[in-house]
Amino acid sequence: MDLRPPEPLIPGDLGALFPLDRSYTFLNHGSFGSVPHEVSARQQQIRLEIEARPIEMLARRMDGLLGDARTSVARFVGVDPARLGFVTNATEGVNAILRSMRWERGDEVIVLDHVYNAMRQSLRRLEGEFGIRFREVRVPLPVASGADFTREIINALTARTRLVLLDHITSPTAIVVPVAEIAALLRSRDIFLLVDGAHAPGSIELAIDAIGCDAYTANLHKWCCAPKGCAIATASPAFAQRLHPLATSHRFGEGLVREFDWQGTRDMTPWLTAPAAIQFFERFGWDRVRRHNHGMAVWTQRHLCTRWDVAPLTPLDGSLLAAMAVASVPGAVQRRFSSEAALQAHLYDAHRIELPVIDWHGKWHVRVSCHLHTTPELVERLAEVVLGLV
Repeated sequence: MDLRPPEPLIPGDLGALFPLDRSYTFLNHGSFGSVPHEVSARQQQIRLEIEARPIEMLARRMDGLLGDARTSVARFVGVDPARLGFVTNATEGVNAILRSMRWERGDEVIVLDHVYNAMRQSLRRLEGEFGIRFREVRVPLPVASGADFTREIINALTARTRLVLLDHITSPTAIVVPVAEIAALLRSRDIFLLVDGAHAPGSIELAIDAIGCDAYTANLHKWCCAPKGCAIATASPAFAQRLHPLATSHRFGEGLVREFDWQGTRDMTPWLTAPAAIQFFERFGWDRVRRHNHGMAVWTQRHLCTRWDVAPLTPLDGSLLAAMAVASVPGAVQRRFSSEAALQAHLYDAHRIELPVIDWHGKWHVRVSCHLHTTPELVERLAEVVLGLV
């Protein structure tokens, strides 16, 4: 087993491609990321073109511009562009899908306890409004394989199960869920599968139509480094016919693409800049980018577990990781702080380290995100600082 971190894709300081404040240790690209200088410049160019001729750009040319952007994005994520709509973030996409469904009182929705909290809150709102019932299925840590998720989901299904909502890559635990395998099992039972792929584009090779789910939503402002407010929602051919954006505007009833392309006046430059973000990383080769970031995550997991003498939460071969790794906080450190938020604040305020600390059923973990600007030296600094707290 190779215990060395991956080599940089090219010689030199790849962090200089991003406008990150280099005075602190940034290990949380997965939450919001950073837009490369070159991509930001392209967004500003588009924004100035819109401001120079706002009516021409928004009223006359925007459909064509969005069509070109959609074709590029659809090719990258593996979906028919006729079934792809732009949204501002994956949470908006999930809510658009949930509110396009027809609910009956007593309908059951199943999620994992690894679910992103915004999805949990969205379902709580539906519970109050429509009388649905949602249940969280616990998949304990450590996880040995993707089969752990599949088994618990299938065992939890009942005659009332209408929808299963899964993270493709779990946000609090950074685990890749076998959504295609689960989709096949749910399809045979006529149960709707909605996948929240917030962390998927850019961190794993993605072919949404091949998954076989009923609906999928994802962010492009995370691992693809598009500007903030750039995400997609898509659906199977059957469900796409009744998928509507949250904002009902002039084009209601004209089909998915037409409705999502015009949701009222809003900043469309993040969507128009998405092709530039995708092309930015194509110069390195997307396979190489994903392989590098995955290798960095695998090395980070091994390194932190070894340095802190803690057990890994997923296999050390990296089979369940994408571009993030989670490691348990040493017990002695957890006992020093009143909450995980207090530890996270201390790491930032006292040591200028930016990363999330997560309370998972009473046990604290850190989640390290790995992109081209993440170096072994940054990870080692985190390891040293936490050991100092012991």
